[in-house]
Amino acid sequence: MKKYELMTIIKLSLGEDSARDLSNTIKDSISSNKGKIMNSDFWGKKKFAYAIGKDTEGFYEVVTFDMDAKNLVNLKKNLNLQEGLLRYLLTSIN
Repeated sequence: MKKYELMTIIKLSLGEDSARDLSNTIKDSISSNKGKIMNSDFWGKKKFAYAIGKDTEGFYEVVTFDMDAKNLVNLKKNLNLQEGLLRYLLTSIN
């Protein structure tokens, strides 16, 4: 299994409670794709360096997890279907 880091930016318009709910949904998706979450750090509301569409702020979170590379395809599909998710960055840290 390889180690990965997932940084997500969730729309500010959802509010913090809904952002945390979406964050839990994303972590559940990692677990359902046979990933093991090592660490999760919810950074809260941060201002962007530049606007993404009409948004200038969002909720950030970084999740570190282990997963087989073959399961990443399903995880990426699930991430792309999340409506409140503005951006995500998935990197291998091995």
